[in-house]
Amino acid sequence: MCGGVRAGLQGETNVIGLFVAGEVACTGLHGANRLASNSLLEALVFARRAVQPSTELMKSTRLDLTASEKWSRPVVATARSLGEDVISKILALTREVRRELQGVMWKYVGIVRSTTRLNTAERKIAELEAKWETFLFEHGWEQTVVALEACEMRNLFCCAKLVVSSALARHESRGLHYTTDFPFVEESKRIPTIILPSSPTTASWSSRQLQIISSTSLI
Repeated sequence: MCGGVRAGLQGETNVIGLFVAGEVACTGLHGANRLASNSLLEALVFARRAVQPSTELMKSTRLDLTASEKWSRPVVATARSLGEDVISKILALTREVRRELQGVMWKYVGIVRSTTRLNTAERKIAELEAKWETFLFEHGWEQTVVALEACEMRNLFCCAKLVVSSALARHESRGLHYTTDFPFVEESKRIPTIILPSSPTTASWSSRQLQIISSTSLI
């Protein structure tokens, strides 16, 4: 299986108010064969099916829309304050680093994986991220500065690190994850697992296994 969020025929999950559709959803229609054009059924049909129950839930839910007015407003600066010359340099490097990150993921975290290649990817991603972040802050960038391409770049780094960490943690081959070091399926590992940081200040991770939810309870 590709995995995904277990969902019913209306896109509903066991979390009240959470509806999912597309390749993030695990409806049981395709299993591991839900890529390319097969995902259109997941993305279009089930997205449409999720509209009515989700809107009905919103209409029946009492929300305090004034609550956010009591929150303190963060101080947010835009990248324009850095000047056109600095912005152009940052954008040029960001686009270069983005291409390099894509190359690393394609070369080392592709269809056939190995522990050595994944470790190489982990190191190269860390080096790229450090290079990019250092350049930004050396040119006056601050945490409160907001820019679309910078936000996307940080999200790409986050996703890349999660993919590599998850692949290194899985000592088997299953679905789209195939590693030459562990080429066989281990049925004992066929359980939902989430991987989360052990500490917000360290790079250590821990895993927690979840109870399998019966699909009949969601339909």
